[in-house]
Amino acid sequence: MATSSIPNTMRSLSVRRFGPPSKWEIAGLPTPKITRGDEVLVKVHAAAINPTDIGAAMGRYWPAFNVPGGLNIYKPVAKTDHKSSLPHKIGYDLAGTVVDRGSEATKFNVGDEVICCLPFKDGEKYGTGAVSKYALLTETLVVSKPKNLNFVEAASLPMVALTAIQMLDKVPGGVEGKTVFIPAGLSGVGSAAVQMAKNAYGAEKVITTVSTRKIPMIDGFLSKGVVDEIIDYTKTNPAKTIPQNSVDVLIDSIGATVSSLALLKKGGMIVACAGPPSSGRDLKNVSTDVPYLVEKILNLVNAVVRWWVGRYQVKFDTVLMKANGGDLERIKTWVEEGKLRPVVGKVLKFVDLEGIKEEGERIMKGKGGVGKVVIDIIAD
Repeated sequence: MATSSIPNTMRSLSVRRFGPPSKWEIAGLPTPKITRGDEVLVKVHAAAINPTDIGAAMGRYWPAFNVPGGLNIYKPVAKTDHKSSLPHKIGYDLAGTVVDRGSEATKFNVGDEVICCLPFKDGEKYGTGAVSKYALLTETLVVSKPKNLNFVEAASLPMVALTAIQMLDKVPGGVEGKTVFIPAGLSGVGSAAVQMAKNAYGAEKVITTVSTRKIPMIDGFLSKGVVDEIIDYTKTNPAKTIPQNSVDVLIDSIGATVSSLALLKKGGMIVACAGPPSSGRDLKNVSTDVPYLVEKILNLVNAVVRWWVGRYQVKFDTVLMKANGGDLERIKTWVEEGKLRPVVGKVLKFVDLEGIKEEGERIMKGKGGVGKVVIDIIAD
């Protein structure tokens, strides 16, 4: 696409004031413009919705990231004030085609099919806005779309797969030959983590939990043999089903750390992306905007949690996903090798604003879905 054919405005899923999915709208906003040599502009074909998107749109992260206007969540901000974080564009995951690039961006050509996860920053030039007609980011965060996936499938992967890979990479010595407990095996992060643990990292035994209706879906979505033990959490408590001191590693994306502590072997490892807050160090790794006081308070809270977990002779760490082109390249390779499948639960068209809101509300309440919700941008 020639630069001249890129419109000055685009449609974008956004909020004028921080609020829940019921406040989301599809608004006309300025199309991002390339101003640096290392940037690429991507025409979005499909984008996914994550719990993180909902939290960001509700203004939950202003204490950690100096989000302008975050303290005044009920005060509208003019759409022309583009230096403010409002209106807030929603979304991090996307798949699409390159339509423009800076003079120093040589990795991709116009027309190349790509995937990426936008960086977790707000109120800045980069970050959020995947559920839009166009998205701008640095070339280092972009990788080629896996050849064996369509755009909808590809858009479902970046954030959950990056979270999973960064959690598994935190385990000293890896999980090869070990017993790994990964609750919620058909959730976004859980579905990626169980496949990676077994197929890419060589875990000997993978245990997961799902509801009764989802048990038959495991093999279909993840392929047979990925999960060694499935626990129906609606009928039995995993903490009472799994023998104590039998699990080497817990990969926790749902806040199961406290209830699962007794299951871990002495010297075992818990890596969490939900439940206990991430450390200030994790936040600082994601954005340099983290206020000093917030960083120190979170480091203190995290240290207390580590001490408390350590009484069980178990190690503990947290992960706050960071967009990373190198990690995404590894993920792409595993997808093309058949080691990782996307799990798409629902696909919506961009014009279906009410359907998008409904799915956002469901995700916010943590109810009942399978895998990822993906919005087909190009179909509309």
